[in-house]
Amino acid sequence: MCPNTARDATWTCLTCRGMKEFDEAPEPDISAFILDLFGVVIAFDNDLVYRRLAQHCADSDDALVRLDGFMARREIITDGWTLPRVHQQLVEEFGFDRDYPDFESLWLKPYSWPMPGMADCLRYLSERYRLVLLSNIDRYYWKVVQGRHPELECFDAILLSCDLRMAKPDPDIFRHAAEIAGVDPTQCYFVDDTEINVAAARDLGFHTHRFRQGDNFGVPLRSRALPPQAKAQP
Repeated sequence: MCPNTARDATWTCLTCRGMKEFDEAPEPDISAFILDLFGVVIAFDNDLVYRRLAQHCADSDDALVRLDGFMARREIITDGWTLPRVHQQLVEEFGFDRDYPDFESLWLKPYSWPMPGMADCLRYLSERYRLVLLSNIDRYYWKVVQGRHPELECFDAILLSCDLRMAKPDPDIFRHAAEIAGVDPTQCYFVDDTEINVAAARDLGFHTHRFRQGDNFGVPLRSRALPPQAKAQP
């Protein structure tokens, strides 16, 4: 159940610059919202992790540059590598000099935090639409996220790359998300902070928006949204 949070009568989801984009576009038939985790539901900074790791590598400056994107490697986010295997890769590829317990501590130290306004936004959406989380994430850090973000209880379904063994922008993961939402892709509104993922979903017929912190993602105004009791069931 989504945590109860206060909101006033004129609240329109997120403390951002309004709903101009959605309000001026033709009204779509939306039954489900599919949201990315990092950069949409929660804020994050992968560089915090890369800096922690790089200072223990053979050439810290070189490692900091080459580590960029490491956390998003397919082997990591689709559960192809265990965390000890990730540690081994760092040792072999970057000359990482810490033992596994130290590495685990560095990897799991939080690098994400609540996105301003998002808890209320999720509650609002969850009363009116099917709400699906679709995230590229390793299963080890996911446990950290779960314990720090009660707003995730608002989602009807949580789909993780580490469980599905596939990741965005693979077309099949978007099709699976729509199937879990119980609606056609043309009735889904997909929000992500990465253009390649947004483009992949758009090509399949999803309504899409690339989210940037402080921006809006076209959440309907109250006058346009479904009443809570009208939320579609799969």
